Amino acid sequence: MLKFATRVQSLKSSSIMEISAKAQELKAQGFDVISLAAGEPDFNTPEPIQKAATQAMAEGITRYTPAPGFLALREVIAEMVTRENGYEVSPDEVTIVSGAKHGIYLALQCLVEPGEAILVPTPAWVSYSPMVELTGAHIIPLPLFEEDGFRPNVDRWKGLAIPPNAKGIIINSPNNPTGVVYTKEDLTRLVSWAIQRNLWILSDEIYEKILYDGAKHTSVSALGPEAKNCTVTVSGFSKSYSMTGWRLGWTIAPKEFSKKLGALQSQSNSHTTSFVQWAAITAAKLPPTILQSMVSEFDTRRQYCMKRLDGLSDYLTYTRPTGAFYFFINMSKFLVPRKMSDVEFAKTLLEKEYLGVVPGSSFGKENCMRISYATSLKNLETAFNRLETFLKTH
Repeated sequence: MLKFATRVQSLKSSSIMEISAKAQELKAQGFDVISLAAGEPDFNTPEPIQKAATQAMAEGITRYTPAPGFLALREVIAEMVTRENGYEVSPDEVTIVSGAKHGIYLALQCLVEPGEAILVPTPAWVSYSPMVELTGAHIIPLPLFEEDGFRPNVDRWKGLAIPPNAKGIIINSPNNPTGVVYTKEDLTRLVSWAIQRNLWILSDEIYEKILYDGAKHTSVSALGPEAKNCTVTVSGFSKSYSMTGWRLGWTIAPKEFSKKLGALQSQSNSHTTSFVQWAAITAAKLPPTILQSMVSEFDTRRQYCMKRLDGLSDYLTYTRPTGAFYFFINMSKFLVPRKMSDVEFAKTLLEKEYLGVVPGSSFGKENCMRISYATSLKNLETAFNRLETFLKTH
């Protein structure tokens, strides 16, 4: 009998995508489903970016590009990051990739040997662990605690046995699933801790421009030359400019690393779509006001969610998010007395109330759920009405 390769035998599709697909299936059957599962802005891509892509296609920019991406785009990304993030970037440190997720995947393939370990502050995004496992390595969770506001506290990890084959650490701020933004002080301590252990740092900064309450984003590479020399930064326009389906992101890494990453890309997907790259040049030059209106709307929704969650305090607790567009909600008050798992909760909520959420165990933290408020206020109002009904009747 034909067999699959070992590396994919235990591989599962993203739980977020599965829940979203199930919600779409129920919608197709005629049910009024609201899904708060997927982290995808509900705004359309800004018109100037759309027009730039259309114009690029009309002008014949539909052919192969260099594996690292068009130099013109790498130059504008380098200029933007140097200006906005506070550290010097050259175009040959930039690689254009097919979305931030793809950048993380390629970086891990370049970095990690089978049998090694990657450290991940947890709860963490659902795709980190499978991507690490596909390298033949394994994840070592570094627990984050609700009482710390899910911010990293290296003192909490003093008793953990960090093996000598630990190769790197993944840092994600603003964070998915918690919405927490790490302060400069948080990151300085965390990066110092990582450097002392000779770890590569993979800094996932895809939500860097979606911030609230005066929170400020700090790039790991901005913490000094030593930090930059061991960091692979991953970001993109997917979340900030509603370009999730365009599949364009970038990595910033030391030049020799970027050469290897570009070579790996050349032997896999060749490069990111040509006319999408050309449109991204326009995206990088857009004024901040275009982003600000979207973030302002997200903040209005965030405030509404907090008001509704505060009204359900008999059943749950949560940490106030200051970035991205998620709430990570502790459901222990409701689940533990009923001996119900978070997976059972999410499944039943979808089946009974047609409301899609992601169980916390998908992110490595049981008895929790993640909701996304990247949807309209009307949908959020209906969603919370359904959640409240479920909590009060089960």
